[in-house]
Amino acid sequence: MKIVSCFTGLKELKPLAAAGADEFYTAVEGLPAFSFGFLPAGQLRAAVEAAHALGKPLALAVNAIHAPAFRNPAAIMRKLRAADALGVDAFIVSNPQLLRDLSAARPRLRAQLHLSSVQPVFNTLAAAFFLRFGVSRIILPNQLRAHEAREIISFCLRNGVESEIFDYRFFGCAYINGRCQLHRPGYYRLRKETPDGSMCRVNARPGGLAAVKTLDLPERAAAVGAAAARLEQRLAGGGAPRFSDAAAFFDMLLAGASRLKYGTRHDPSRVKVRKVRAVREMLDLAEGLKAALPPEQAARAFTRKMSFWDGSKL
Repeated sequence: MKIVSCFTGLKELKPLAAAGADEFYTAVEGLPAFSFGFLPAGQLRAAVEAAHALGKPLALAVNAIHAPAFRNPAAIMRKLRAADALGVDAFIVSNPQLLRDLSAARPRLRAQLHLSSVQPVFNTLAAAFFLRFGVSRIILPNQLRAHEAREIISFCLRNGVESEIFDYRFFGCAYINGRCQLHRPGYYRLRKETPDGSMCRVNARPGGLAAVKTLDLPERAAAVGAAAARLEQRLAGGGAPRFSDAAAFFDMLLAGASRLKYGTRHDPSRVKVRKVRAVREMLDLAEGLKAALPPEQAARAFTRKMSFWDGSKL
């Protein structure tokens, strides 16, 4: 399994490679991408050259999901053709129209197509649909349980397609990537905040949701109270346990997932390097146990080890 790391600055590439990154990805200003943290567009050529000098491929995220971002597809395609000419190795895409346009532009475009987790694949039927566009990698949403992901990973292996998962400690949300807007302050106010935890849940303590707005659905105002109670339970840490944990990661490793991503682009540079180093240590531990022990024993040993280690010394 190889490690894919985000970056947003040229000076991050060498330290991230030294920390254990095998591949890089970024988003650039002027192209629609999910979340935030962007490389200045004028630095893309230098970034590609620097990554290739380190022997690492570089992918470009163009994975915004909302239709308004793609009102001018011709302009986006011109920019992607220019990025392809610079040597970008892959485009991470979520929008089906853009996937269609990129697929139609081949073989003139050399960059591979990676399906973003923002366009979530939850079963093999969805995976088969997107393979028709020539997708060479499927980035799995972190909402999948391990046994669900196993079927998709097996499908990818049979079809010569790479599969990528997120490091469960450093990225993710309890909701569907790209469509949840609950992290935006316009949807809630907090009385208190807790320190950053292992996952999102907007870091709210129970009882901390002071108000939930209806925004553009005023006709639903009467239902706000009940909705707020449900949101508070989920966002403040209640409800069902998360699917992503150490045991689930090890099961996905055993299933044959080929890439492990750390992808919080807005992290400061020093945090990026520390987290990639932590991912590298975790992966080395997992692969060492996988090679030395039977699967069930290896899974138990890995989960036990990760239950008492948070990478804080790295």
